[in-house]
Amino acid sequence: MHQILRAFFCSLPLALIRFSALAQTPAERVIVVSPVVGEVIDGAEKARFGLFPYYSADSFQDARFLRALVPDSAITLRTRLRDGRQVARAFTLAEFQATRDLIERRQRELDANPQPAAGTNASSPGTPELPGRSYSIELRSGTTFTGVLQTTAPDALEFMTKDLGLVTVQRSNLKRLSLLTAEQAAKGYTDAGNGTRLFFAPTARNLRQGEGYLQDILVYLVGVNYGVSDNISVGALVPLVPGLGANVFAITPKVSVPVSEKFHVGAGALYARAFGYGGGIAYGVGTYGTADDNATLGLGYGFADGFGVSSSPVVLVGGAKRISRSFSLLNETYIVSSGFLGLVGGRLQGERYGGSLGFVYGSYLDGIYPAYLELTYRFGKHK
Repeated sequence: MHQILRAFFCSLPLALIRFSALAQTPAERVIVVSPVVGEVIDGAEKARFGLFPYYSADSFQDARFLRALVPDSAITLRTRLRDGRQVARAFTLAEFQATRDLIERRQRELDANPQPAAGTNASSPGTPELPGRSYSIELRSGTTFTGVLQTTAPDALEFMTKDLGLVTVQRSNLKRLSLLTAEQAAKGYTDAGNGTRLFFAPTARNLRQGEGYLQDILVYLVGVNYGVSDNISVGALVPLVPGLGANVFAITPKVSVPVSEKFHVGAGALYARAFGYGGGIAYGVGTYGTADDNATLGLGYGFADGFGVSSSPVVLVGGAKRISRSFSLLNETYIVSSGFLGLVGGRLQGERYGGSLGFVYGSYLDGIYPAYLELTYRFGKHK
């Protein structure tokens, strides 16, 4: 018993010291900077309202404002990072109020301009720039990147990027600013073209008005396609060296109509003349999917001068799948009553330049062989 009492009295001063320290630590409460974000500000809200640029989008998880329950106590922003660390940052009352004003001002901007069409060139006159939304940025130097718009100023824009952190772009250096859809923002890159064709076969998606491309096919042939409107495009194909192709040329008009955001139907024709004879194919086609990832089913009938229209159709089955920022897988297969023939391969793509390589296969062949090579340059509108 004596030993128990002795241990108790020996430990009592230490316990009192600890209790005193705890008593001197003021309790904290969460304070709400704005009802728009509530008590906890998550990563999406940070991006949406352009908050806390000193924390990168990749490392930030959530944050809250705290204040001790004592008169005139300081405000603290306590931030939780993705690696598990917690960081405290002191805020003055003026900084806290400025954060509230920023949130409410940007909320009014977003309410006034809820969802502009994807691909809009936000740098054009009359088009609002929306902090908190993701954009694809192209500089006059040719550099491209994607980022979340943080702040706007008369002479500069600030973006939060995944790899570079906070980036400031002078408006004088900005060539193009394109709003991304939610799907594009999640992927981190924009569509490479509007998904209007596979290798050679058309899809039901159409070039946008003012969008076009030049292509060199197998070195020998040069083609051009242009969007007259969002629903009508025209194209032509001629030999690279005129006079050596025995007056070979082809024209490819197409009409496309969107049934829904992801489903398009279209119709068109390819008419070609060579060696004094003409013929081609008229087709109808349907495509489901986006510009990057889509599946196409088509039906066409061949025709030729002096022979009329074929009695049996050609069925087209094809698709595209983008697997990275710069590479897509492609396939197009033509099915007739006697068998099938197809192309499979891939496409490298950039903002303006691209190239495709295709290998032919089919029931008429005993293997798979390289058969299609092209280089492409996109001009005009390309977002």
